[in-house]
Amino acid sequence: MTGMELHCDTCARQRIFEQPACTDHPRGSCPDRACTACGAAIVVAPVILLMDRRSRVFVKRHERQRRERQRREQQRRAA
Repeated sequence: MTGMELHCDTCARQRIFEQPACTDHPRGSCPDRACTACGAAIVVAPVILLMDRRSRVFVKRHERQRRERQRREQQRRAA
């Protein structure tokens, strides 16, 4: 296992983090890292969970519709 130096919140300083052995992960190795000094863990989320998978056209249309609803609501309140 090779370690990487990351900031440990528990130790409040730069520490070496290593990849622990993982028996419940399908590929046998966890994507997570553990501090070698105190054992604090950093959970690494898969990239696919961090991405917005909607198309840009859908997002822009949604934003335009939301602005229109807000504008109509403001006009209704003013009347």
